[in-house]
Amino acid sequence: MNPQSSLVEMGITPEVAQRALEQTNGDLEAAVNYIFSGEVYSAQPTEAVHSAPMPGFTPGSLTGVMGQSQDGDDDTDSSSSEHELSPPFSPRRSPDFPTAGANSNGVLDSPRKALVTDPTVVTPLPHSLFENYFALFSLAMCQYLPQILAKPELGDLSYDPKWAQGVCSTTTSLIEQLQRLSGVVNAPLSDRCCVSARIIAAVLDASLRRKLSEAEHLHEVLPSFIRSLIHAIERSGCFGDEQVRSLFVSSALSSEGKSLLSVLQFMPEEYESSLYAMFNALLYPELDEGEENGNSLLDVAPFLTIVFDEMDEDTEVTSGRGVDVPLEFYPQLYTKRVKDALVRPLQQQRRAAQERSRQVLAEMNSLKSYQGKDILKFINSALDYLQRDGQSKEAVDQLEQLKNSISEHKTQRKNEYKELSQKLHGEWNLSHPTYLIDEAKERDLVDEPYLLVLAVLHPGHYFQRSRSGQWKSVRADPNLVRLSDCAPAQVQTIIRHYTTFPSKTPLMLLYVKQSHVPEDAIVLKSLESNKGISSFLRMDQEELNRDYLT
Repeated sequence: MNPQSSLVEMGITPEVAQRALEQTNGDLEAAVNYIFSGEVYSAQPTEAVHSAPMPGFTPGSLTGVMGQSQDGDDDTDSSSSEHELSPPFSPRRSPDFPTAGANSNGVLDSPRKALVTDPTVVTPLPHSLFENYFALFSLAMCQYLPQILAKPELGDLSYDPKWAQGVCSTTTSLIEQLQRLSGVVNAPLSDRCCVSARIIAAVLDASLRRKLSEAEHLHEVLPSFIRSLIHAIERSGCFGDEQVRSLFVSSALSSEGKSLLSVLQFMPEEYESSLYAMFNALLYPELDEGEENGNSLLDVAPFLTIVFDEMDEDTEVTSGRGVDVPLEFYPQLYTKRVKDALVRPLQQQRRAAQERSRQVLAEMNSLKSYQGKDILKFINSALDYLQRDGQSKEAVDQLEQLKNSISEHKTQRKNEYKELSQKLHGEWNLSHPTYLIDEAKERDLVDEPYLLVLAVLHPGHYFQRSRSGQWKSVRADPNLVRLSDCAPAQVQTIIRHYTTFPSKTPLMLLYVKQSHVPEDAIVLKSLESNKGISSFLRMDQEELNRDYLT
């Protein structure tokens, strides 16, 4: 299979594949890296790369407490070049690589979906990197928390035909935008194919805008956005104390005391073979003998956000096998309860097994050789000599006994080493802790998994999981939206490949606890019971139908 065909098999369009291969002199791996970096989709970078030191988590430490809001002036948005969605309407169709609401030239010419079953997606703003992540985070919240967002009854949501492009009044609030977005994302009869990230960027408060102007990395401002989202929902007065906050904010224990955190963050230098291995380095640092302190989670929020930082000029660009990101994750393994009950004893077993493995190897070497001489070779030579010349049978029997004894001991040590190695790489493996998860379940220390629902490689390329479990690959820019179905294994493969090198944009992963995935019936009921959302959806669909008829 030629390089272009290989890229197309991964869900990349032939045009983009050809362009990437041209830029990388036909090197397949370099072309994939170039595509996933996002540079192939835009002539201009979405965000400058900064060289300042990268604060946040370091191996074996917990920081990143929720950011405090600061007062500041409104930030001005320079993204005035976004494309207006306008008729005529393209017929609904389902080609091999469906394009939502796009014509044959790939340009958005209708705000309507190409297929009723297509999800509503977010198109990014140019030169507004972090705001795009805010909008994608909001999209996931609308998909997995619609019953919470719909509970406040705000009345009239003041419909504007250009609301999906981010046009709104100066009095529009974040909760109003979230309700509008939640409506079109979840209503089965909504034909709205996409909304601009500007619908969220336009309603950020002054303190958050100030933070955006000062921040160099996503993890510095994403907690503040989550905090503003929590406050926006809490101000409705529909929820009890900590009810909303507990959905997003986890607690952790470190040597410095208890911390609250809404985002777990890793630097490019902290990439490991798996997400579990990265958490091990963060929360289970190697402890000295008898030391009891260490980092642990206390309570894990149902919505868990993880950010892999983008590279800066000081980042050492290394190539590895990438990070294995599980679709079902058990962060409960990193709570103090599980750590004390299972992990600490397992770590002790691992240390003992590693020490014993070294001893076994030394014994095997001593049985194989003495002062650099192969013992069995010497014995076999002696036996050949004695048997050939008819020497003493007693000496032959003793040498045979010694040979068999050495072989038996070697077999025993070899089997012991093999067993220890299998345990260290199997049931005692903290990087792929299948055995540990099963043991924790059996002892009722963990209940259910967290499901990966959103994986953002960069604002123009992300993977989105529906509540039913179907994955979609979304590629978007202000003028183009491409959707394709993805097998779960494909999502993992592309993330693994994307993390073989530090990225120029942050990688954002969002996990939701399985029991917090709402049923469709509950979602529909919550939308129907909110008069403001119902009225807004009716007006929005009438506007889309008007576009279709004209």
